[in-house]
Amino acid sequence: MNPSEIETRLDAYIEDNRERFLEELFVFLRQPSISTRDEGMNDCAGLLARMMGEVGIDASVMPTGRHPVVYGEIGTGEGPTVLVYGHYDVQPPEPLDLWTSPPFEPEIRNGKIYGRGTSDNKAQIFIYLKAVEALRAVTGDVPLNFRFLYEGEEEIGSPSLKPFVERHRDLLQADLTYFSDSHIHESGRPMLILGLKGMVYVELTARGARIDQHSMRATAVPNPAWRLVRALNAIKGPDELVRIPGFYEDVRPLTNLERETIARIPVDEAALCDFYGIEGLLPGRVEDGYYLNLISEPTCNIAGIESGYTGDGTKTVLPAVARAKLDMRLVPGQDPEVIFDRLKSHLAAEGFGDIEVEGFNFLSPSRTPIDHPAVETITGALRDAYGLEPVVFPGIGGAGPNYVFAEVLGQ
Repeated sequence: MNPSEIETRLDAYIEDNRERFLEELFVFLRQPSISTRDEGMNDCAGLLARMMGEVGIDASVMPTGRHPVVYGEIGTGEGPTVLVYGHYDVQPPEPLDLWTSPPFEPEIRNGKIYGRGTSDNKAQIFIYLKAVEALRAVTGDVPLNFRFLYEGEEEIGSPSLKPFVERHRDLLQADLTYFSDSHIHESGRPMLILGLKGMVYVELTARGARIDQHSMRATAVPNPAWRLVRALNAIKGPDELVRIPGFYEDVRPLTNLERETIARIPVDEAALCDFYGIEGLLPGRVEDGYYLNLISEPTCNIAGIESGYTGDGTKTVLPAVARAKLDMRLVPGQDPEVIFDRLKSHLAAEGFGDIEVEGFNFLSPSRTPIDHPAVETITGALRDAYGLEPVVFPGIGGAGPNYVFAEVLGQ
């Protein structure tokens, strides 16, 4: 069969099996897999392995230090090998009262599927499985060698991924690692993202009295909430700049090709402000530009603050403890371990050595060169599939474990 005939038959196969595909996807989406609280992880891994086996992928569930990896492979042995990475774990669905339908009871509304995991990352995993099924049904095989690595810890920082890849580097060798976990650009065009930011996720804890006190004692007993607020102010100022010495010094400047590519990304900043419900975008550290800064600038964000009483009504309490969670998103050139050490040193130098600093997720930034040979191939495939010119992003604001494959496998 020529390529045109194959494409026609693939389209027909997908359309003929559309309802079955949806039913099978919904089975996958109904299975909880909340990694942060170990809910349904083994059951979901087993389900995924069975689904992979049903389409002809040789799949197995492989243990890690916490949640298992589902690994599979298929191919003739000839030609290039593509390693497909993804994750079957999902974020907690709370607050539940904001859901129109139950998070693990997927439903279709206005042509869209609603349910936890539909866009991150179960539906993307499912698409690969059905692509394999359709290709084998129409042509008898897949055109390349594929390795599939689906982890269950992406939403908690992928702590077991790097050790797993290091242990199985020979098994996972490939010409390219590909990860589908994004969305359609607001212009309606598909996106090709070539890099992710790194991350340092920390929790800061300030302590006062042994237990909560009545606030009448505020003249004598230190309030850790105020202590924490002052420490946070030492980390980032009202000018939105991070005050940690050396925080920006290792940032790699954008190349000319990266700048040119970013300049071609469509953006309507007024529409973005309207969508977010804000009066204007924050100014850039060096220069303004929504995507320019989203891609090239590191951040320090307060993800949550907790202390004292925050329920309905009043309670005159002087809290014993105050906590804040911060995520710092890093760009190429920055090292998460170095940034973590600089944060601790800065707090101590500013007189906040009593603040406890606990590190959680440490992810390095990653970036695929725009002129990598695979970029043109994938751009062409996206163009053919969507009938639209893809929007190429040198990087994006999100963080993930892609760096593992570059560091360990050299991809």
